[in-house]
Amino acid sequence: MSLLDFLFRGGKRQADGSQQARELDATIAEYRRKLRQQPRQAADWYRRIAEAQMQAGRRNEAVEAYLRAAEIHERDDLNLKAMALYKAVLRIDPDNSVVLDKLGELACGRQPEPDVPAADPGAMTLRTRLQRYAPLFSEMDRETLCAVVEVMECRQAEAGEVIFRQGDAGDSLFIITSGEVALTVESADKEAIELQRLNDGACFGEVSAISRLPRNVSAIATMPTELLELSRDYLEAVSIAHPQLWTTLERFQQRRLVPVGV
Repeated sequence: MSLLDFLFRGGKRQADGSQQARELDATIAEYRRKLRQQPRQAADWYRRIAEAQMQAGRRNEAVEAYLRAAEIHERDDLNLKAMALYKAVLRIDPDNSVVLDKLGELACGRQPEPDVPAADPGAMTLRTRLQRYAPLFSEMDRETLCAVVEVMECRQAEAGEVIFRQGDAGDSLFIITSGEVALTVESADKEAIELQRLNDGACFGEVSAISRLPRNVSAIATMPTELLELSRDYLEAVSIAHPQLWTTLERFQQRRLVPVGV
């Protein structure tokens, strides 16, 4: 390659990078305009701003936007959604002490006051929601549940995306923070039969995560869906520090007679 070609290609890459930066700046400006116009959707627009800032390589600005979105969800008692965003911050800044403290508060916050209806999911702490909607967590003490929450990972699924297929290895469980998931089973003539639809707060896949049995259903996102995923490997790691965890998991598995969503 000649020096002229080298300089030309370098200049072209720089121009392409500048064009992409301008496009991202325009996208962020549009999101900020939408933020002012639609304050009720502020958390969603802050999240989009954060994602665009990450694409632009502006990690500090992305963290700031994610935190603003998480604070709004937390203020509205949407603790699972707040946790998913705090987890996004930890992917950027794993040692962020403020976020680590926030996750601890969300996981181990106090129970709802007596005048708050127990069936009101929006008024529940993360720990309370997990215990109410996912029987798997109902027998865990505060310390153990906090340890489990800390190792959960965030995952996003587009509409129509297969989260896992019937017959796959069962190596993790999922909790829906927003969106919807359909559980289907394959009939003898290879047709997919829908068994159930799960929404915010629902837990699925836990039986396979405990037993390592293959999935006996498929799980498919029916709309853009955000999930918290907890792998069996992490469960085993937590159980080293909290030996009672595995006893609780095995007891739950034996008690669950109809393993839906494994």
